[in-house]
Amino acid sequence: MGIEVKACGDVAVTPSSLSDGFSNSVNSRLPGAKAMAANPSFSSGTAILACAAMAVLYVGMLYTPSLLFRLPPARTINEHYIRRFTCSVVASVLASGLCFWLLGSPIDMLRNGDLPAALAVLGIRRDHVATLYPLLLTALLYLGPLVMTALNTDERLEDEAKVEMGFIQGLFTRTRDNVISLTTDIFAWRNYIVGPLTEEWVFRACMVPVLLCAGYSQLKVMLLCPLYFGLAHLNHYWETVYPENRNHKIAALITGFRFAYTTIFGWYAAFLYLRTGHLVAPLVAHIFCNVMGLPAVGDALESPYNKGLGSFICLLNPATSPALYGYMPGQCLPTAS
Repeated sequence: MGIEVKACGDVAVTPSSLSDGFSNSVNSRLPGAKAMAANPSFSSGTAILACAAMAVLYVGMLYTPSLLFRLPPARTINEHYIRRFTCSVVASVLASGLCFWLLGSPIDMLRNGDLPAALAVLGIRRDHVATLYPLLLTALLYLGPLVMTALNTDERLEDEAKVEMGFIQGLFTRTRDNVISLTTDIFAWRNYIVGPLTEEWVFRACMVPVLLCAGYSQLKVMLLCPLYFGLAHLNHYWETVYPENRNHKIAALITGFRFAYTTIFGWYAAFLYLRTGHLVAPLVAHIFCNVMGLPAVGDALESPYNKGLGSFICLLNPATSPALYGYMPGQCLPTAS
């Protein structure tokens, strides 16, 4: 764009370097996949409709027990969410089937008994771990609040060893408590297991390959997928108005805010997926954000430990470099290196 910003020492950060290949060209290591991207068997409009169908399917399935099967209302909150968990898993399987049917090649892989190659299309790969760097990168957004929570004080501590120890202990305690909650708390299963896994599966793993193979550039894919993700949360408007008995204005504000932050997170999650080719990258970021909640931006800026955002921006490109994950960005059908 002709604009270069010097940041992070001597690193030059530009729009092109941040995307590191977010272009219209599509590369692939599978025979015939490059030709498929250039001349897809389905149109870009079909891809858009397919992604919309996946989003509607994911949300609609949540209401099938009562609307389609006429089951009586759940007697307990646990029963309610177990039904929803089942519906989410079914929706994820159906979305995978739609994705594979459109792409065609994954079905051939399954017929040939090559399950790993078929799963790689959805970003489920056994090569190159994509957990640590995306997790640490996401944690930088919460660096200030994490340190302040760990220390449980508003006073700046000059003793760096104490700061570091308090941070580690606080993070360990938070992680331990959330893991323990999985044994007793149905909401923990919703927020940390079923929700993140099925959402990332449908809105990243299934949608991204379809859009890429329809000829969309990575940048357009990164912008499109989160819109479906945000729109899929609009059903909370109805659930806010009726079960919670709130008025429409409050419900609209709550739903609008939820749409905004889910869309913003969706951009980040799609970026991670497109850069690494691994489903686990956005998955660990999703789980971590659910554990931490929304970043307390005001508190973080006022905190003496507010270097997280700057570090996040500096490391966003190198920590997600496709070379670290054996991945060629923009592949129509992602594969292992």
